[in-house]
This record gives sequence, structure tokens and C-alpha cells, in this order.
Amino acid sequence: MIYSRFGTKLTPISKEQDASGRITIQVAVDGVTDLRHYPIADLKADDGAPEISDTIAKLPWQNVARSAPRLDDK
Repeated sequence: MIYSRFGTKLTPISKEQDASGRITIQVAVDGVTDLRHYPIADLKADDGAPEISDTIAKLPWQNVARSAPRLDDK
């Protein structure tokens, strides 16, 4: 199971990479209608970093224009 750094359960949907090479994942959150973007550094998992890496490797790349704001957008 993947969580935010604050313990919120996340359902990974896709991944994307920005021009600087930073990867973020698009996730669904229970009780929230919009999809969110999380930097991989802000993720936690029951089995630690190997589970996060495995999950990210299995995600499809996002190909559509992003409509949901990133958590680090101001």
C-alpha cells in the first residue's frame, strides 16, 4: 500500500516526468473527487522504498495535459 508522507492512502494511476527529470505520480485519494500529483520523495509504503519503486515501474506514463494541481504548485 502506498501512502502520502502524512499517512493518507493513495491509489496510483500514472506517472510523469518533468523537464528536469523529476518523476511525480498521479493518484486517487478516497473521498476526494480530483486526482492529485505527488513527488516520489513524498511517498511512503508498508514495505518501504522497494515497494514504491516497484509500484512506479508498473505505472503507465501520463499522456494527457494535466488538469489537477501538483501539491508543490503555489
